[in-house]
This record gives sequence, C-alpha cells and structure tokens, in this order.
Amino acid sequence: MFLAVNELIKEKTRFLLIVAVIVLVSYLTFFLTALAYGLATSYTQGIEKWQAGGIVLQSDANDNVARSLIHKSDYGLYDAAATALLGVGNATVKADEAEDVALFGIDPTDFLAPNITEGRQVKAEGEVVVSDQLKKVGVRLGDTLSFKGGDTTYAVVGFTDRATFQTAPIVYMQLDAWRTTASELAGMMGMKDATTVSAVVTKQADGASYTTDTLQWRSIKDFSFKLPGYNAQVLTFSTMIGFLIVIASFVLAIFMYILTLQKKSMFGVLKAEGIPNKYIARSVKAQIVILSIIGMGIGLVATVGSGMALGDKIPFMIQPLFYIAIIALFLLCAAIGGIASVWAVTKIDPVEAIG
Repeated sequence: MFLAVNELIKEKTRFLLIVAVIVLVSYLTFFLTALAYGLATSYTQGIEKWQAGGIVLQSDANDNVARSLIHKSDYGLYDAAATALLGVGNATVKADEAEDVALFGIDPTDFLAPNITEGRQVKAEGEVVVSDQLKKVGVRLGDTLSFKGGDTTYAVVGFTDRATFQTAPIVYMQLDAWRTTASELAGMMGMKDATTVSAVVTKQADGASYTTDTLQWRSIKDFSFKLPGYNAQVLTFSTMIGFLIVIASFVLAIFMYILTLQKKSMFGVLKAEGIPNKYIARSVKAQIVILSIIGMGIGLVATVGSGMALGDKIPFMIQPLFYIAIIALFLLCAAIGGIASVWAVTKIDPVEAIG
C-alpha cells in the first residue's frame, strides 16, 4: 500500500488522466442505464401500481387495450370482489402547454384507485385525479381541466405520483365520465351501452376462468410487453447498454494492464533491490482498486447530480441493483487487468528491464 499510494501522489497527472477515463466511462454507463430504466418504467408505472394479477381484453383487440371494448354481457359473470373495470383512452389537455395524457376510467372504490399525494379521491362524475407530472404544464389543484376536441370540463381534486402509461401522464376519472369523454373525443354520440369498458383487471394470477370465445386474459407482465413499442424499446436499450458495459469493462482492464507495463523498468529496479514479487503485486492491486473506486464514485455522484438537475425533463430513474451489478462487473474486469499485470510483473527480468 505504501508503494501504491506514494506512486499515485508522485505521478498525479498520469493517474488523474486514468481516473478521468474511468469517470467518463462509468458516468456514460450509469446515465444511460438510468435513462433506459426511467423510460421503460414510464411505460408501465400506471399499471404496476395496480398490483394485479392480470387483465381481460377483447379477443379481437390484438392485446391493445385502447382498441378493446367489452360489455357487461361478456364480463357480468365475473366475481366483482376479485375484478375491477377499466376504461382507457387518449386525450390532449388544454393547459399552459398542450400535453398528451392517458384517460383511465375507474371505480374510485376499486383497487385500481390511485394513491393520493395531494388533494382527495374522485367523488363525482365531474372530478379527476391527475398525475403530478401535469404540474409542469401548469395544472394545479382546483383547476378546471378540459381536453382538445371536447367541451366537457373537469375539476382537478387530487394528484398522484408515479402515474404514467406509455410515457403519458394519467388522468383518472369515473367510468361514466370516461365513457362521455371518450365518445366526445372520438366524435361519437355515445358508447354502445352504459356498461362499456376497455378491460377487466383481475387480482388472480390464473386466467383460465376468465378466457372465453370473445375475451382473453393476459398476465400483467405479458400485457406490459405487448404495449406498442415497449418490447422493442426494452430490447434495444438492454442490448446497447449490455454492449457498452462489456466494452467499457474491457477498456478499463486494458488501461490497467498498459499502466503496469509502462512501469516495467521501475519494477525491474525494485526487483533488483530485492523487493519480492508479492509486495509489488499487492501494490498493483491496490492502485487498481483505488483508481476504480475513485473513478466510479465520481461517475456515480455525477449521474445522481445530473438526474437531480434534469428533474422531470426526461424519464430518469435510478435502480440501485443495476448500479451494484455494473460496479461489480467493472471491478471484476479491472481485477482481470490487474491479474494480467501482476503476471507480467512476475515475469520481468531485472537486468532486461533496467536495460
């Protein structure tokens, strides 16, 4: 450790450049991972809050909840205590800035009701609870909310957090209000009947009893992966980040190996003076650990700082388990470079190294 620390102090410029490379590589990896995770969760946050087992859709809807329309004649035999009715639509909010939103028609007494972070739950047909993301476009508690293409207005009585569906903030309203708004925005006179819903959400994780000739059950996980664009997005980002981590890890290992080889003559002098290989090897390992921890630590702090600075401007979310895995992989690859370096050190001939 004495040799490692003293060399770090003496050769500050060289080691600062290496730390800078580690910082940039780790920052890029951490940042893209948080960005990809945030984008993926923004697709499904709203449905993950249900903590449900599955969802029943119309068979002809091709797993697209926005195209699914089912009626009480189809779902009327389901156990009401184990299911909840859901209406889904899309709209654009009239606010300081236009914002596309997802409309969720629910029964506020069911398990689909959102958690309230400000205000209260919906109690009347003319009231809505909205995602707190709409605050950034000027929506405030008590405001009157309306949608482009429609004349009906709603009072904002509450806010909820982590409520997005396919990256759009969610507006929760009663089912009757959803039927009215969905018909109005689509230019229809009204739904086929007053029992129309988009889907039935089930608590059970077994859908055998919910599948019929006209209806199909999907687990929440399968339903999430079937959302338009979600699967392709997850696979694209996962592949990109996976390759980035592997390449960055190898670059880190190569840097550590080259760093050691550049000091070949110095190690030759140390060996000529009788310094054992084990002592030199411990010095090399200590330097690798110190440089890696400092570099990744700065990269992690920079990533967290970037996330705080960006706020709600981009879907940025940190998952500690991902970061632990990335740090472990980086340290492993740095260790591999260190092992190769130590092996090179033990093979150094003092006479040849000194020249």
